[in-house]
Amino acid sequence: MPAPVPSQEEIAAKVREGPNVWIAAGDGDLDRVKLLLEHGGVTPTSADFSKYTPIHAAASYGRAELLRFLLTYPNVSKDAVNVTDDDGETPLFFCEDVPTAKLLVDEFHADASRKNHEGLTAAENALVNEREAVAEYLRSVTGEEATPRSELLARVGEQDEDEEAEERLEAAEDEEDADDQDLDEKADQLMAHVEEIMRESEANGTDPSDKLREVVGASLMKQIMEGYQR
Repeated sequence: MPAPVPSQEEIAAKVREGPNVWIAAGDGDLDRVKLLLEHGGVTPTSADFSKYTPIHAAASYGRAELLRFLLTYPNVSKDAVNVTDDDGETPLFFCEDVPTAKLLVDEFHADASRKNHEGLTAAENALVNEREAVAEYLRSVTGEEATPRSELLARVGEQDEDEEAEERLEAAEDEEDADDQDLDEKADQLMAHVEEIMRESEANGTDPSDKLREVVGASLMKQIMEGYQR
């Protein structure tokens, strides 16, 4: 006995109740994507607010079966593999692994030489995002030379996290050294004042206790106030 055919109302309810096509594509939910393409008024190249498409989502999460389905869907342009988002990035820019990148390049002839709005190729973008294997594979496709990651980061106005951490550490050490030097200078000044009081006391035959208390107390108070104001 054939399965009952769902009514239009039931189909509409399914379309409304589940995740959208971009989430479904990222999740690898082929049945959900099929439903939305057939009944949800979307296509494989439908763009969200940032021009991110279901093809981008499937590439980002390595959904090979879904990618093949989307890129061979009826009436989809052969150049859909090179669809760009707001940053000028094709699905190839989103590949996290080599097999997905190879699928796009070998099976669907993705253009690996395209650059995004920051002037980076997909290989350079992969290296910036620490996907070295993907970057190496894409360079083998385009023949481009490897550019140091630090140079690419500088080009897009970013900084290597390790270098940034090292700079912060150096700045903290410099500040600590400056504080230590300041403390040493204050200690030298205090000792010089104490020695002066002791010499005067010895020469005059007087008790230096009151003056010493006054000088040391004033110095401690000054340090406390300076620490409070920092």
